[in-house]
Amino acid sequence: MQKVIDYIEEHRNSYENHAFFTRLLADESLPGERRLAWGPSVVPFIMGYSDLNKYVFRKDESNARPDQLQALLNAHTYEEDFHWQWMLTDLEKLGADSSMPLSDATRVLWSADFSHSRRLCLELAALAAGAPTYAVFAMVESIEAVSITIFTHCRGIALRDGRECEFFGTKHYMAEASHSIKSPEVEEKSLPSLDDAQREEAKRMVDRTFSLFDNWSGSLLRFALESGDHERTYERVIQESKDLLPEAEAVAAAAF
Repeated sequence: MQKVIDYIEEHRNSYENHAFFTRLLADESLPGERRLAWGPSVVPFIMGYSDLNKYVFRKDESNARPDQLQALLNAHTYEEDFHWQWMLTDLEKLGADSSMPLSDATRVLWSADFSHSRRLCLELAALAAGAPTYAVFAMVESIEAVSITIFTHCRGIALRDGRECEFFGTKHYMAEASHSIKSPEVEEKSLPSLDDAQREEAKRMVDRTFSLFDNWSGSLLRFALESGDHERTYERVIQESKDLLPEAEAVAAAAF
């Protein structure tokens, strides 16, 4: 399994060069609000990831033979349980916390502008479904590698009022860096050996996971560059959704 961990680190090093970092997060000439303008668009993924931890990655081992990797995964899912709450408090700091009817909020979260984060959750769930524990473990380790990279770059970004975000800042970085799944004791002592076929399957999971996050990060960059004014973005996607209603009703009527 350690060879898979090393393979993940190779992918992480390559991911560091993504334009999301080099063109946006690393650009200190931009105000913090601009560098973090992608924040609202990750809401569906962060909330969905909370559910992935609860309902996909976590398994009940009470009636099963103890599985070393599953025990690590289960512990990790509990450590991730509360992070999303920091994200919600950051939306106000980023000027992205708008008051709107539930119907309009639904239009925003299920708009094309936010589809990259909704789709990512579904793709990860599909990959994990039926996969052996060692492959799911490789997926979660890959997600952790992506996460620590993102929040390393978010660390220290100050907003115009001098504040730093919690989720999109040092506080979250410190939480990610302290996860037990990343501890030296786990990597040195707790990881089981894999045979060649298992190792290749785990590496394929790593390849696919990083490919998904590469695409997702490109979407975050585009959202940030195109959607700096959150209120105007919300107004646009809400109106676009409402404009679709007559056409959708006509299509539905024609189907009967």
